[in-house]
Amino acid sequence: MAKALNKIEPDWRGQLGGVVQRCFSLAGLSQKEASALLDRDPAQVARWVNGQERPQFDALLSVEVLRSPLVIALAEIAGHGVEIETTVRMRRSA
Repeated sequence: MAKALNKIEPDWRGQLGGVVQRCFSLAGLSQKEASALLDRDPAQVARWVNGQERPQFDALLSVEVLRSPLVIALAEIAGHGVEIETTVRMRRSA
């Protein structure tokens, strides 16, 4: 099974890299800031973004501030049948 994971098509890797970059952008983080939060070498994170290496989604999900942005970024590439809606709710203090 590991061999199958390593044979991801190059276009798909690039798309996943775009998801990672979009995740950082939605979180308001630079790639360098995200690398520090992820406790990963900036060069490794750059390889994720550039599509040279498969992103470590478990590491991305382990950082709370990246969870929602990652889900949104993945939903944006999901395609047909997925609709993204943003809702803002505010409560007034009494």
